[in-house]
Amino acid sequence: MSNSLSRSLPVLGNARRTSNEDHHGVVRHRSRSVSRLQRTSLAGPLPTKLGFSDEREKLAQDEGNEAQKLGSFSGVFVPTTLNVLSILMFLRFGFLLGQSGVLGMMAMLIISYAIDLITAMSISAIATNGTVRGGGAYYLISRSLGTEFGGSIGIVFYLGCVLNTGMNAVGLVDCFKQNFGVVSGSKSHFLYEGFWWEYLWASIILLLCTAICLAGSSVFSRASNGLLIVLLVSTFSIPLSACIRQPFRNERLGIEFTGFSSVSFFDNLYPRLTKGAAGSQIKRRENFQDLFGILFPATSGIFAGTSMSGDLKNPSRSIPKGTLYGLALTFSTYTIVILTLAASVTRESLYRDVNIIQDTNMSGFLIVLGEFSTSFFSSLMGIIGAAKVLQAISRDALLPGLSIFAKGTKKNDDPITSILITLAIAQITIFFDINQIASFVSMAYLMTFLVTNLACFLLKIGSAPNFRPSFHYFNSTTAFVGTIISGASMFFTDGVYATGCVCVLVTLFLLIHYMAPPKTWGDVSQSLIYHQVRKYLLRLRPEHVKFWRPQILLFVNNFESQYKMIHFCNSLKKGALFVLGRVLVTDDFATAVPVVRKEQTAWNKFIEFSKVKAFINITAAPNIEWGVRNVVLSAGLGGMRPNVVVIDQFRKDNSDASLDPGLPLVRPTRRTSSNLSDGEGDPLRKTRTDSFERDPPMNVQSYLTVLEDLLFQLRMNVAVARGFENIELPGTNDESPAKFIDLWPIQMSGEISSDGGRKCTNYLTTNFDTYTLILQLGCILNTVPSWKRSCRLRVAVFVEYETDVEEERRRVMTLLEKLRICAEVLVFWLASGDLQTYRIIVNGDRNNVDKVVLDAVEQVLEEEDWWNELGRYRTTSRSSRSQRQTPTGSGSTTPREGGRRRAGLEGLKRVIESSRRRSIGPGVSLGMQTHRLLDSMVEYNSDGNESSSEESDIDSYLSENENENEPEGNDPMTASDVPTINQPEETTEGTTAAATTATPSPRVMFMKKGRVASSAKFSSAPIPTTKVVSEEGTGPSIMFADSSPPRRGSATAAGLESIYNRNSGTASQPAVTSAEGDTENQPRASGYPSQAAVPLSFNDLPGRAQHLILNELIKSQSKDTAVVFTTLPTPVEGVSHDKASCEAYVNDLEVLCDGLPPCLLVHSNSVTVTMNL
Repeated sequence: MSNSLSRSLPVLGNARRTSNEDHHGVVRHRSRSVSRLQRTSLAGPLPTKLGFSDEREKLAQDEGNEAQKLGSFSGVFVPTTLNVLSILMFLRFGFLLGQSGVLGMMAMLIISYAIDLITAMSISAIATNGTVRGGGAYYLISRSLGTEFGGSIGIVFYLGCVLNTGMNAVGLVDCFKQNFGVVSGSKSHFLYEGFWWEYLWASIILLLCTAICLAGSSVFSRASNGLLIVLLVSTFSIPLSACIRQPFRNERLGIEFTGFSSVSFFDNLYPRLTKGAAGSQIKRRENFQDLFGILFPATSGIFAGTSMSGDLKNPSRSIPKGTLYGLALTFSTYTIVILTLAASVTRESLYRDVNIIQDTNMSGFLIVLGEFSTSFFSSLMGIIGAAKVLQAISRDALLPGLSIFAKGTKKNDDPITSILITLAIAQITIFFDINQIASFVSMAYLMTFLVTNLACFLLKIGSAPNFRPSFHYFNSTTAFVGTIISGASMFFTDGVYATGCVCVLVTLFLLIHYMAPPKTWGDVSQSLIYHQVRKYLLRLRPEHVKFWRPQILLFVNNFESQYKMIHFCNSLKKGALFVLGRVLVTDDFATAVPVVRKEQTAWNKFIEFSKVKAFINITAAPNIEWGVRNVVLSAGLGGMRPNVVVIDQFRKDNSDASLDPGLPLVRPTRRTSSNLSDGEGDPLRKTRTDSFERDPPMNVQSYLTVLEDLLFQLRMNVAVARGFENIELPGTNDESPAKFIDLWPIQMSGEISSDGGRKCTNYLTTNFDTYTLILQLGCILNTVPSWKRSCRLRVAVFVEYETDVEEERRRVMTLLEKLRICAEVLVFWLASGDLQTYRIIVNGDRNNVDKVVLDAVEQVLEEEDWWNELGRYRTTSRSSRSQRQTPTGSGSTTPREGGRRRAGLEGLKRVIESSRRRSIGPGVSLGMQTHRLLDSMVEYNSDGNESSSEESDIDSYLSENENENEPEGNDPMTASDVPTINQPEETTEGTTAAATTATPSPRVMFMKKGRVASSAKFSSAPIPTTKVVSEEGTGPSIMFADSSPPRRGSATAAGLESIYNRNSGTASQPAVTSAEGDTENQPRASGYPSQAAVPLSFNDLPGRAQHLILNELIKSQSKDTAVVFTTLPTPVEGVSHDKASCEAYVNDLEVLCDGLPPCLLVHSNSVTVTMNL
């Protein structure tokens, strides 16, 4: 029989030839080894005899192991055939044929085999795409779909195999009981019956199967071949009986055997569903759902050969061949049995006798042997196949506690411990109801079919170049159809058990996902993600303002010191792009390449361990400026590019590496002793001191060059971070006192000169984009759950005088309402008397002032010329007043003295204004491209009045050079002289580069700055009214309205009038007493300068003085603040060329942020908010 089978399947009969080929391969390998040893001996000492013997013994052992491996026939074809030809053929085919008829049963058989065939093609495709090792279906799926899918389906398949083992053992005992039971036996009566007796017989069967499995694969193969012969003889005796046996009728059994009869065949052709037939398990009428659930398990054993993958000589070749030929044989056998049974037995016989095949066979003993062979092999295959799957899962360390099952014997790698634990579990399953076991087994097999087809489908559509299986008879359509049919069959057969099986699979998936260590197998999901990401990146267009979100590029240097800043930006990105930029400064690119790779590995490990959703972009450049430019220009891909660049503050002392989270300042060296990519330990603990040699500290001009490039050339939204090494992130400290996110959006004022260059006008520039970007970033941070739970959002603004407070509050709340931002609004007024720096600088009031504050002001401003000049003027003014006082203390002033005082103020104003103009020069930037307005764009309403040339008693301290360089005809403009400009600039991208609404500045006196590093100063003027564009267009939909300064108060007295509305005459004449009154008793506005002071406002002050005042204001309100967002004073373009100006700018920022909570200073070059739907 075996020879005839080999002749009928010539392709499968080449197992010996394959063995010879493998043998020759080993011989060739041995020859190469000997040659290698001989070549080695020419350069060194000859190998010892023992070493050569060890090599030869190892090769001989490999040859022996290879010889014991199985071929296509014994390793795949025989197990598949034995496992598919189920005992159900003998016990249930008569019942199925009686209910469904020939047409119905063949339809169900074809559907079952269609699922099997498609799945077999998917298995063949995956198995022929590379090396297949032990583990069967688990190995194929895990290496294709990844750890979670492979591990979960592997465990489900393992449980299905174990339950199938117990079910077949119980089924075999039931078969023996019906034939040889003391009570139920039809052939003999020697087998004891009863629950515990049946449990004993089933246990003996399992122990016998286990003993064969422990004996090794060769014993298993010989036993399988013998069982196959018995099964085929038993099966083909059915059509043989129909041919040679005479028709008969058995009244006791109620059956009638007609032999081959067309009448019987046509009577059994169509379905005829009944209730209560022999073999029925339900009380209602049968349906095709129940019948398919019984038939499909009889066809689902196609993974038997695949499970032997570890014992195959050539799995990639044997699995497709053996599985497909096994399916062909079993389908032919089933078809012959069904047609034979339908043509030889009446319909009534099928209803009455469930054991019709045995009762009509020429030898009932052959049928018993067939039932024994198929059940025994299924139990045998269930133990060995399940054990090998468990061994493979344990070796991959997917779940803790399984390592003990990973061991195998030294000779053949037989999974001894896995076999024993499988036996123990199978012993437990014997107690379960056999019908429930059968349902779960069916679900486990169908689930494995589904996932296998899914893996093949995804591999095919992923279009990975390395997916080139040598088996070509499949495509994505077949795999997809197999996936759908398998899933549908699960729920069609038994929806409850299908749902339970899916729940088990999902539970295992999650357990493995969170407990299994990372694997380097690679899975098809990466190919699919790549395919989809590429496709949608090509379709992604530049971001519309309606869907704007911060795509952050953060320049980093050290993940230990910048850990908190990285996590803060990760919270701020709002699900958008987050890139960590890294610059290595080097003059030797060849040396830098390995260092860049090590850095890439180290930062990727940091990102993985810290759970930050970021990318790393590393570049090497000869200097930091070019490195930053390269990173900014190259960061991102397609439509995903950074729109906010975050850099750290400039640090004057970078000597301590641990305190330097600023821009990268490292230089690669030739030392390679430190290996950042060795994978040992937590990457957070690794330092780069062994791999890099630090450059000298970054100079201030390089820092300003980087800042200017970002602001003016690259035109990015820029944020300068300060103090983030001390930020308390939510969740890190449950008792953190930080309760607020404070937003301080501050307006800027700047100088704009005409194209003639001689006319310079001060404007209040409403930097709407920066103002709203600060609000936007704060709102985004407050939407992060951890920040929302621990912090409240506050918007803090300030004006100078109390009369402006409520108007400012109303306008800010209106803006927030239109932007849909919920926040608490705080409005402060500087002239309240609470700010000591304001009293000292603006009012000249040094009484009741803390000496520490006074000394700090003097220390910060001691090198400022304007401050020294102002101090001398105030001193002279106080001396003059004390000398003018009468003995009676009336304080009256003569008209002559008042005139001399006014002349002195005019002279001081004229000299300081000329110095300021020499320092600033023409143009204004306000953090964006420098604008120079044409004369036609600015209308001047100068009154043409020349300032008085009258000498005063304070002219003595003015330098001659200042007087000589005073330009003619350039008097300071008063509030009534200054025009208003509203000129947003449209960029090529269609966004507004600078929605700048210029409103006349109320300044009356311009103070000279020692060095001008910033292009614009802060302003305390109330924000303009928010304007929403009524018609939808390409421009911004919300902006500040163009409006004149609002009136403040209804008082008509000059003392109650806001300083914004005072003209030059009023400003330059501090109230002079008349003959009837005394100025000391006249009412004044809140915070109005005293007589000892020059009449200044906050807007008149240079940047450093403003920073002092704002620092005290913010510091007084930020005791419970986690982070502060505020406006970045932008430098003048080109300031980086002058080191002194660079230092002045950096010092100004230090003054502003000194002692504050972590601050993010923001400047915007684009529109980030909209009112359009």
